[in-house]
Amino acid sequence: MNAILTVVLVHRDDYERGQLRLALEALPGVQIAGERNDMRAGLALASQVRPHILILDIAQPVEDTLNAASQYKLDHPDCAIFLATEVFDPDTLLRALRAGAQEVLRRPLDRAALREAVERVARATAKKTGGGSSRSVITCFCNKGGSGVSTAATNLAISLRRLTSREVVLADFDYQSGDAAFMLGMTPTKSLGDILAAPRIDSASVTDALLKHASGLHVLSQPEHLDRVDGVTPEQIASVLDILHSTFDVVVVDAPHVFNEITLEIFDRSSTIVLMAEPSIPSVRAARRSLEIFQKLNFLVSPDRVRLVVNRRGEQSAISIAQIEETLGMAVFGSISNDYQSVSMAINVGKPLCGEHTDSRAGRDINALARKLVPSESVEEPVGTVPVKRPGRMRLFGKG
Repeated sequence: MNAILTVVLVHRDDYERGQLRLALEALPGVQIAGERNDMRAGLALASQVRPHILILDIAQPVEDTLNAASQYKLDHPDCAIFLATEVFDPDTLLRALRAGAQEVLRRPLDRAALREAVERVARATAKKTGGGSSRSVITCFCNKGGSGVSTAATNLAISLRRLTSREVVLADFDYQSGDAAFMLGMTPTKSLGDILAAPRIDSASVTDALLKHASGLHVLSQPEHLDRVDGVTPEQIASVLDILHSTFDVVVVDAPHVFNEITLEIFDRSSTIVLMAEPSIPSVRAARRSLEIFQKLNFLVSPDRVRLVVNRRGEQSAISIAQIEETLGMAVFGSISNDYQSVSMAINVGKPLCGEHTDSRAGRDINALARKLVPSESVEEPVGTVPVKRPGRMRLFGKG
């Protein structure tokens, strides 16, 4: 977001309004033009300051709020109206859209969904002024170790840097076992540990801890000594990620292989979660458990928030992609070939698969994945497709 977006926030609940304010203030290029706890006063303020975004709480009586939103939209058609509600059902959603709402925000607050909504407004505003591009956080995750997440995240970041003209940073938040920097042939002199040891976490301390690869990719390395991240808190990781997101066009995150408060903070700030799975029963089981948690966290409400990627795909795999799709109830977004020799060589010599001259099957697959994740920014068109879910296939597990 290049231009400043102004927001007027109207919410009767002080706590909820405060949460919205904090989430909005963490977004780059967003300025709170004012806030009120009363709808009448809030609409009067909005009429004066003419914000890009007006956020209204759907309070009782609901019809009064919807009518007020509809009238304001008629008077100010360029303003994007976001409606916040505790009740999220098809009828409420339909009535909100009819009233002119562009977005409907639900409780508990999903920061990534809010960020995406604001970025949609930013893109629409940029089109009117002739420029601008959105920022994104792409998190690679698997709740089962040894699934090739670090290899995928590292090479995806390199590929995105090469295929686009955007500034990309790789954040190794796998603070127990991450080794992204070593996969790039780098010997870290600074790391996440330096940020945590700084008097405060700010743009200066984060920027100072970054390494720069020959490709132009920036890297936030995991500390070589684990005691440097002892006691790391979710709030610290959230602050680092917010700063990276406000500084770089694309952030690629190598996430820890567990569900905990830290990974939840990362997921909340992710525009895309790349869920990795292998064509094996233990890995597919792990992926199913992940999807169940993502469902409870409302991450699957948006169809493109979580992307399923099959790693180590082989022609002789005991489990087919079609079976994985049928079992998980989700289409496979992309897949990476089981190219053991090339991957092992790349890791051992510290040379990325997606370098200047990609001659490995895995490298070509990761490049294709990068094109699909940011198609509008790629220098090449997306290539390759993945079979869609088909009915009647064998399920790997029973019901539930």
